[in-house]
Amino acid sequence: MLSYALPTRLSRYLLGTVIGSVLAVAAMLTGLYFSVDLVREAGDMAGGYGLIEVFAFLIRTLPARIYDLFPFAALIGTMVALGRLVSGSELIAMRACGFDQIRISAQAVLAGLSLGLAVMLIGETVAPALELDARIDREQARDRQVGAASGASLWLRDGRLMIRAGLVIWERDDRVRFADLRIFELEENGGVVRVLQAESARHVEGRWVLDRVSALDSQSGTLTQYGSSSLDLSSDLQPDVFRALATRPRLLPIADILTIRRYLEANDQDTGAYDQALWRRVMYPINLFAMVFSGVALLLYGGRRLPPALGVFAGVSFGIGFFVVHRLVLGMAPVLPVPLGITHLVPAAMFAVLGLALLRR
Repeated sequence: MLSYALPTRLSRYLLGTVIGSVLAVAAMLTGLYFSVDLVREAGDMAGGYGLIEVFAFLIRTLPARIYDLFPFAALIGTMVALGRLVSGSELIAMRACGFDQIRISAQAVLAGLSLGLAVMLIGETVAPALELDARIDREQARDRQVGAASGASLWLRDGRLMIRAGLVIWERDDRVRFADLRIFELEENGGVVRVLQAESARHVEGRWVLDRVSALDSQSGTLTQYGSSSLDLSSDLQPDVFRALATRPRLLPIADILTIRRYLEANDQDTGAYDQALWRRVMYPINLFAMVFSGVALLLYGGRRLPPALGVFAGVSFGIGFFVVHRLVLGMAPVLPVPLGITHLVPAAMFAVLGLALLRR
């Protein structure tokens, strides 16, 4: 009974140590970036966007920030936890109880990966909605030109125009395009003059350029189809409003990415940015595993030859090296003659194999 209970207790101790360290590092990194963001947002206070609104904005964007930071928090936290166990000779005691290096590394990585899956779930559900609401409230507090978000729709007030955009699409040149628009042109007393339905639109130099438009006159009931010609409407909105509201593809949940991709494909438009974002979302747990596993493998391999602090530094550097290689490979992805999914898989597979080789030596 004792021989069975001891490994179980050691496993719980190892998992608890790693999880506690990862959470501590995640809190530290989040607090650091919160301070930096606070200074940046404080410089943009204007109109009704004061200090209270700044704090409300930053708190609601924390889940998205944690999603971005967590792979590094998992890597550093795991390295610190194992480095502490190495310096206290606790890993030697574990190995004497039958824990080989592969089992130790597997349990350490499992701790980080389990937290990573929880963070990924937050990134797919809570984080995008909170961040979008936060950005809408920020722009509304500044100039009150942005209405609200209702489901996937965005409402804008532009002079005598009330605009509902079903899709807000970010483009590579940091511009914004809209799809599935319904525009209510108002009288001064608030009555509706006409209702326009547009398949897509761009905001260019103080005007709306609408494509494939139909317009319904509310007084005569006349329906006008503009066909392939564009329709221009004057606008009082500033382009900065749209750049602030457009969510970068990498921050969108998978469901929204797929929705925008379907729209772009149906209109024979470039889906490259959203393809990349989709694979980054799908590969998030695999890349997290590869980053942490390779760092753990190097730490355990060097633990017999290097001081613990240097081993931790080497493991963190190795994991960050994975991040650099990953970015380089993704940068070359458009010119490589291989499917995008395989390109995303190559860095993770390469570092995982290298980590396994280190553990077996």
